[in-house]
Amino acid sequence: MLKVRAELCERIDGIKAAIPYSSNAGLCDKASDLRHLAQQYQFRPVAELAWKLEGRLARGERGPSVINVLSLMREATECGRADTQTASTWAAAASIRSM
Repeated sequence: MLKVRAELCERIDGIKAAIPYSSNAGLCDKASDLRHLAQQYQFRPVAELAWKLEGRLARGERGPSVINVLSLMREATECGRADTQTASTWAAAASIRSM
């Protein structure tokens, strides 16, 4: 699982680094790939946050709201919990941070 966590963190960091020069469609694709990887390994909090990230990117958002979700994704990856309740908690945190 450490390898999977490292891969998730690397992809999260890659999305963050790509924000200034990538199209929203390209960023959405990267977020989708990240979500699929998280789902494959049952990292529900990361998958849920990636879903939220895809939505924000699809609406053309950039900046603080996207950076906040990416930060939460990184924290969720490192927390080690992957159950449904934890996923709901992280999703709620993303909703609150975007206000």
